[in-house]
Amino acid sequence: MWDVGNRGAGGERELSIARLWVEYAQKLGPGETADVRLAPLSPERWRHLKCGDVITMHEARPVAGTATVIEILPPRT
Repeated sequence: MWDVGNRGAGGERELSIARLWVEYAQKLGPGETADVRLAPLSPERWRHLKCGDVITMHEARPVAGTATVIEILPPRT
């Protein structure tokens, strides 16, 4: 669940879902950093993002992590 900046009609935060995998590492532990790839389940909800944007990962409280967008690829068909 990611906060990519989308808001509902009442202004409430709407989280978006993406598949995540870590690149070049077997696992990612607490406090560690790595390159990851995200595959959004609803790509249209992510189209406004650009390189340099920071998004927030939510699994529970507190925030689970943050990511800085470094590359954007079109969805595979």
